[in-house]
Amino acid sequence: MCLFLFVCYYVGLILLISHSSYILYSQGSYSVTLNGENIITSDDSNFLVKDYSFTAKQQIKTIYIVRHAEKGIDCSSGTCIEGLSSKGNERANKLAISMKDNGIVNEITHVFATHKQRTYLTVLPVAELANVEVQRYPSVSAGSDNDDVEKLEEEASICPTIQAIKSTPLGSTIVMSTHRSAIYGILSNGYDDDEEDGCTGNGLDTSNSDNFPKDDEGKLDSGYSDLWKITIDANGKPSFEERLILDFDLD
Repeated sequence: MCLFLFVCYYVGLILLISHSSYILYSQGSYSVTLNGENIITSDDSNFLVKDYSFTAKQQIKTIYIVRHAEKGIDCSSGTCIEGLSSKGNERANKLAISMKDNGIVNEITHVFATHKQRTYLTVLPVAELANVEVQRYPSVSAGSDNDDVEKLEEEASICPTIQAIKSTPLGSTIVMSTHRSAIYGILSNGYDDDEEDGCTGNGLDTSNSDNFPKDDEGKLDSGYSDLWKITIDANGKPSFEERLILDFDLD
């Protein structure tokens, strides 16, 4: 009996390490923790049998990042501010449908936008399908003055967005809309730490011009169709997964 329990204990640990389902029998006092959750406990008077499955996905964050759709004037709030054009709204809706058709919507845990209305409106249809609230960086409260918000520079979103990405737990799937002047700063090195309000970016290598097209100023040099998929592992190491060109047929 003791030999059986000893063997099962170590078989369970091996299966745990291999990220497979396991059933663990053991005696004695112990605990096993996964991602901060105490999933296994036992004491001298109890045995625990638990089937716990998890995958490598729980060990990474996944980010889908897009530039906002085509700009236009939005007067829906009663005050006319820069939002999306009719083509931009159509693109935002088709982005949501595309993510739904490709099974991404069901995985979404967070939706990010900047303080600008055009980024918010770009991911709002995605957020509605995923039943997730759009979080804006820098934050925009319900009573914010739209004129003051719109005057804030696009680059002001870089550090707050980087901090938001770093604070999300492993296993998260983030959809994010930002600006051509902010995308590479968020993905790569952010602002220099020596600068006022500086921040360290996510550290992705964006030097490949095929994957990350740039103009002479280092900003995104393409249209509105790019969708990047990036992952960040438990050690904070980012990986480029793919760059998709969303060639939607727009009116």
